[in-house]
Parts: sequence; structure tokens; C-alpha cells
Amino acid sequence: MNPHTIERRGLSSRKDEAMGAIVFIGSSMSGSSMDALAAARRLGYTAILVTDRKAFLRRRLVDVQLIYLELMEEGIIRKQLIQLLQSGQNIKAIISFVDPYVSMAARLCNEFYGSVISSEALRLMEDKVATRIALKNLSASCDFEIIPLGESKLSTTKYPVIMKNPVSNGSKDVYLIQDEEQFEIAVKRLTKRVAGEYVLIEDFIDGPQYIIEVVVVDAIPIIVAVIQQEISQDYTFIVTAYDVVTEMDETHYRDLWETVTGILREIGFQHGACHFEMRLSKSGWKLIELNPRISGGAMNRMIEEAFGINLVMETIKIYLGEEPDLIRKKKKSIHTSYITLNGTGILLDIDGVEQAALYPGIVDVQVKSSIGAIMLPPLSMGHRNGYVMAIGEAMEEAKERAENAARLIKFYIEPF
Repeated sequence: MNPHTIERRGLSSRKDEAMGAIVFIGSSMSGSSMDALAAARRLGYTAILVTDRKAFLRRRLVDVQLIYLELMEEGIIRKQLIQLLQSGQNIKAIISFVDPYVSMAARLCNEFYGSVISSEALRLMEDKVATRIALKNLSASCDFEIIPLGESKLSTTKYPVIMKNPVSNGSKDVYLIQDEEQFEIAVKRLTKRVAGEYVLIEDFIDGPQYIIEVVVVDAIPIIVAVIQQEISQDYTFIVTAYDVVTEMDETHYRDLWETVTGILREIGFQHGACHFEMRLSKSGWKLIELNPRISGGAMNRMIEEAFGINLVMETIKIYLGEEPDLIRKKKKSIHTSYITLNGTGILLDIDGVEQAALYPGIVDVQVKSSIGAIMLPPLSMGHRNGYVMAIGEAMEEAKERAENAARLIKFYIEPF
């Protein structure tokens, strides 16, 4: 199998020679992983993207060297890296911001460049069952059960529970189960989708849910940002909005830091970046999920608008062996409202995007759906149709601005 290599250069060769290149394994078409390509270029490096997504072959990426592989297996990628080095590429780091390549990239970066990224801890985070087992004795964990696919019932009859694909991401294959009927339906769905032999059952934890973006340097955890989520909680879970938390109750924050520190210590995570999803329950902070990268979507942009920290850029610095700059340069309230639809059909037209972008306080508007696309109600985070991000003196103002601007965007659909 011969990989296709496409070079798209806009940086001067002198600059490339001086700074070198960074290899990115995998990327989404937008969001934090795309922000990382831009961040590498801002740092003065050539960005080399290794991907199996044919959509990138049709999309012009400025100043990015694109390598298309039919299979994203570690052995194939290792051979490609060796070919790049033999061709004279001055590669300085290997990194990924997308599942399931984060731990692989960290392992390769350690192997090729002697970095000290906690690749084994990252690998653990990529498997929800392994994470739960490793953390089962901590107070932040919840009761869970691992059941074989095809199992007709739980060993406990305590509902509600959460059923998960052990290796899913972006809220795909995560179901809220209220009774035995829903349990049987979810098992049948997952039987068609899960590559392994088991599914994960967890207690349902009530309380507000947060994303905790964390960087760990030499075993010292740094909470970069806390973001509260608004969640549409039906059969599946869809985050419909985010608020960057600029002030938190001191007791809650201290308990959060101690909880985060205990979890990271338990799994041996000493160097790198990750994010937690946690709920503040009546009995304290409870872990919902632990992920080996910055959250996707608009997260990097939100943190930069709120605090002046480009988190993907600072994560890249860690892989380069540099000290990240995580000092907050400002403090602004940021609210991001995501756009979802309830109807089904073919997208005929979109209107109001420019008006939304011009609304007072709006800092970013993204609509990812294209004309002719099949539109469905959201079953995962990937089914959201875009977002509106707003800034305000207080969170209430930012939220009002984002929601008002989002209402200006209209999707015209021809029903099936």
C-alpha cells in the first residue's frame, strides 16, 4: 500500500529549516484538532497531518503537508515517520488531538524523541472500562458493572443507569436507561456497533456537569479551565451549551482540585494534557468520563476568548519539551450555544448566519451543515449543526447574546 503525500506550503523554506515540523496523527474537520494545526504554524513549525479521511483530499489546507493513509495502524504510521525522517524532514514532535490516536502519538513521540508524555495513562483513558477498574476504589468513582453483549438483564434492578460503549467518544453510544425495556433496546443497538464483547453500565449521577481541562507538568496538575455544560438529557446525552466558569465557590474548587489530583495520581499521569467530565453531586465530585486530550469542538476557542490561553498551543509545547504558558491574561464570560434540530429531511438552505455574526458580543459563528445534507435529530455530539459563541461582562449577558444570535439562523428542510 502506497500512501499519498500532498504538500501544501506557504511558509518560507528558511523558517521550516530553522524550526522543523510537527506530525499530527488524525484530525477532525473543525474544532480543537484543526486549531492545533494553526497553532503549530503560529509557533513556526510545518504542520504534517497524517489522516485516513478522504475529505481532507478535497479540502485545501493552507501551509499543511497532508499524508493520506488507507489504514491508520501504528506499524504503518511508524514506517511513514521513518520515511519522512529519511527524506530530510526535521520532525520535532508527534501528537494527536483526536481519539483513538492520542496514546499512540504520545508513545511514538516518546520513542522517537525521548519525550516523557504519560502514554500508558493516556492509553488507559481511551478505554472506559479500564478507567473505571483503575479508579474503582476512589470516592469520585461510581458503581459500575461490565456485562457481556447480549446479556438480557442487570445483576441489579436499580434504575436509572447509564449504558456505554467502552471505547466511544463524543457521547456516541451512551444511553440513559430508565427500565428493562430501554435496557433491551440499548443492548440491541450496541450489539451492532461495539467492536468488543462487553458494554459498561454505570450508576446515574445527578447534579450539574462540568468539563475540567487539565495540564500536568512534572506530576503537578494545573486546572486550566472549568466549563459548565447544559445537557439535553433524554435517551442520549447531547451538550447544547457551555459556560466558561470564571468564579467558583472556594470549597467546591478545592475539593475539585483534590479529586482531580487523586485521580491522576491513581493512574500515574505525570506529563501531558487531558480533560475530565464530572458532576457535582450531593456527595461531592463524581467522575463521568476521563479523556486523553482537550475537549473538541469550540473548547480551545472558548478558553482563549475567556482567559487568553491557547490550550492546544500550550499542549504542543509540552510535546516539544517546552514549558507551557498557562497564566491567565484576562477573564471574560463566554457562552456557546450549539444548534440542533428536531426535524428530519434534506437541507435546502441556511439563512441568518451573517446577521448572527454581526450581533453585539458575538465572537464566533460556525455552521457545519451543507446544502443537500440529510438532517436528523442529534444522537451524538457530532450531530450538532454549529454554534454561536458570545462574550459578556457577566455570564447572563453572554448567554443572552448567544441565544438571541442563534435564533437568527434558520435551516430550511424538505421533510422525507
